[in-house]
Amino acid sequence: MRKVLPLFMLLLFAGNALALSVELGIDEVLIVDNTTLTFDVSQNNPNLVSLLLESENTSLIKGVHFGESVFFEGVNYTVGSLDLNTFILKLHLSGSYSSVEVLKKRDFSVSLVEAFDAYVKVKVKNTGYYEINDTLVVLAQGMEIAEQPIVLKPGESLTLKVSPSYNQLTLMLKEAKFSKTMAIVSLEELVTIERIWKDENLHVLLRSHGDPVNVTVKLLVSGMTFDKKGVYLNSKEEREVVFDTDATQGTILIDYGVVKQESFYFEMPRISLVRAEKGKDRLKIWLRNDGKVAFSGRVSIYQNSVIVGEPYFADVTIKPNEEVYLEFKVPEDAQILTVGVSSSSYSATFPISLRAGLSAKAVNSYAKGILGGSVSYVITVVGNGKVHFGIRGLPDSIKGYFYYGDTQVKELDVVQNAQVTLVLKLPSLPQGFMLNKPINFSVIVNDIEIPLKLEVSGMGILPVYGDNWLAKVNYTSEHHHVGLPYRVMGNEITPPFAFEPWDGEKIAILYGRYIRQGKDLRVHLLDLSGKIIASSTQERGRSDYIVFNESEFMIMVEGEGYFEGVLLVSDYLNELRNVTFELRRREFGEGLRTFIINATPLRGQKLKFSLSSDKDVELRVYYFTLNNEKENFDPLSTNFKGAFKEKGKVIDGEVGVRSYEDFIALAVIGEGNVTLNFEKAGRGAEVSELKSREVYLIIGALVILLAVVVYLEKKMG
Repeated sequence: MRKVLPLFMLLLFAGNALALSVELGIDEVLIVDNTTLTFDVSQNNPNLVSLLLESENTSLIKGVHFGESVFFEGVNYTVGSLDLNTFILKLHLSGSYSSVEVLKKRDFSVSLVEAFDAYVKVKVKNTGYYEINDTLVVLAQGMEIAEQPIVLKPGESLTLKVSPSYNQLTLMLKEAKFSKTMAIVSLEELVTIERIWKDENLHVLLRSHGDPVNVTVKLLVSGMTFDKKGVYLNSKEEREVVFDTDATQGTILIDYGVVKQESFYFEMPRISLVRAEKGKDRLKIWLRNDGKVAFSGRVSIYQNSVIVGEPYFADVTIKPNEEVYLEFKVPEDAQILTVGVSSSSYSATFPISLRAGLSAKAVNSYAKGILGGSVSYVITVVGNGKVHFGIRGLPDSIKGYFYYGDTQVKELDVVQNAQVTLVLKLPSLPQGFMLNKPINFSVIVNDIEIPLKLEVSGMGILPVYGDNWLAKVNYTSEHHHVGLPYRVMGNEITPPFAFEPWDGEKIAILYGRYIRQGKDLRVHLLDLSGKIIASSTQERGRSDYIVFNESEFMIMVEGEGYFEGVLLVSDYLNELRNVTFELRRREFGEGLRTFIINATPLRGQKLKFSLSSDKDVELRVYYFTLNNEKENFDPLSTNFKGAFKEKGKVIDGEVGVRSYEDFIALAVIGEGNVTLNFEKAGRGAEVSELKSREVYLIIGALVILLAVVVYLEKKMG
């Protein structure tokens, strides 16, 4: 016990010796444990500061000059300096305390709860030290739109509903005369038309996404109001509205304080001639309805615009997806006839050539598509008779379908001529073939072989991330560029995105909105055949990345539900080394080279860099560890948010590497032959609690004193 007691008391003194410097505004309150401190400045004597200290049981008001101290409730408060322009006072605290906090005397925050096109809900919270008892005024576009008295204790909040919606609101305390402004980036639709369908009646399905609302629903036909109904929607409710009408085309208009409309169109019957056979003076025909509504009308047979068939007409009803057979007496020598189909709202004609013989050819023999998409070829068949369609030489992962009009077919009775479309559905992964390499295959029409060629490239173009000009034009390319950040979004998983061939060690890193949403994503690295080579393993809430050396590759992103983020593929420097490269103008109009530097070996030190070039280039350096820092990386933006920026032929600079740093991003923009040199220097600036030099001296003295006590105990003992 004799040995432990001196050590315990020395450690206690050491803890009490720690000091803290605090800056306090004249409109703020300093809270030290259960003590509050505010100050005032004498107008006649600015060097005299009045300190007001209050605790649960006592209070103290004392005027002190700079350098003087006040001791209250075990804590010593020393006046350091006062900025008379901003009235910010620096205080030095020492003594025994456990917590320090600075709050505004009176303050509030505003946050968005809901933003619909009919109203906006805003949450107002008292974030100050004192109670708010004031009148809250809401302003929009410089005009007052709402006013109400509010009483909020510290930490309390209320929700305010503003209608109609505005893109920017200013909330002001009338008596305190300070305000907060918030921008509303986007507004959702309060009521949406989810579906319009038709049977005997016309049906409209509405959905409310927010508060209960009264909606007026109008049916417009040919621009005139045909019918009108009112409906009340509860919060998040779906409700069906039914109109007694046979209209197949029109507009649904909804009015809930905001007017929205959606047009609808229901297809007419679509009659096709499936087959025709002639024997002597008898013509047999088969008609099919490929539409979504029934057909009721007449069928006649013509030759040179004159009815030659007997009977002159046949009444027929054909339901959707049904086929009917009809027979007419026609002249024996007829070689070209026309089948006429007509009703009050629909008509069609089908010329029939009764000559024998078939020929087939492709209108287009080459097509190029992207993964996950489709391509088509048009095949024309001339002659009469039944034909069968087939495909030879396609990989199993690519599916082919033949269409006659909108109907999928495998065989067809051709009368005079027919046009068939071959549609190829391309998979999301290149299975059984390679990207950007021709695939030769054939279409078989009976015994006729038609050679065709297909080329598949990577997924379509992602939009460039950032506020630079690239994001504002319709820039397209067959591949994505290394060094440029791209916006990426998907549902569960994206198709693979093809990147330009690029040698050397690289990093594919994903960051942005999905981290703020708390979602977990994975980055997959694939070769050009679609095989997954590697996947990221970072935990939820961290940027996902993969380091790799493959020069020809694709990137695919997997996530939870719908997600949105930023994807960057860049050169990677795992260790500091000097690099030399030629910077050329790229397809997107600028020369760019981006490096992501592994900063973990540099933590707590400085990274020095120097650049030399035969032409003027621009060097930008960014912190690239936190998600918001990654989102600031926009190498071609005029709004620079990084750590270092300079332009010239010779550039020198340095940045401090923080104790938690993972990466540093460096971008070189322009044209020229560039050499980059890197060097690790001494310790850099760290973000930590500030301690005075005197504190370190006191701690050092206490350590020496502890050593002396231990030595004397050994001598005595």
